[in-house]
Amino acid sequence: MGHPGHQDCPNGYLFNRSPPPGQARKWGELPYYLTSFLTIVILGVGLNAKSDLTIETWAHQHFQTQQLANNSE
Repeated sequence: MGHPGHQDCPNGYLFNRSPPPGQARKWGELPYYLTSFLTIVILGVGLNAKSDLTIETWAHQHFQTQQLANNSE
């Protein structure tokens, strides 16, 4: 076994304190879960929908506009 203040295996409780009997989860945790989920969704959609600002895209578009200008002359 261990000595006082030492725990052999984790029991899953913070500071080795178990929750009161009959109280599994507080309703106050719901806003945290909801906010976390919405943050992940907003970041996932927002980061995937950002515009393409790479130098390669700009150069390709610039080349196409110059080609159109030269062909129209």
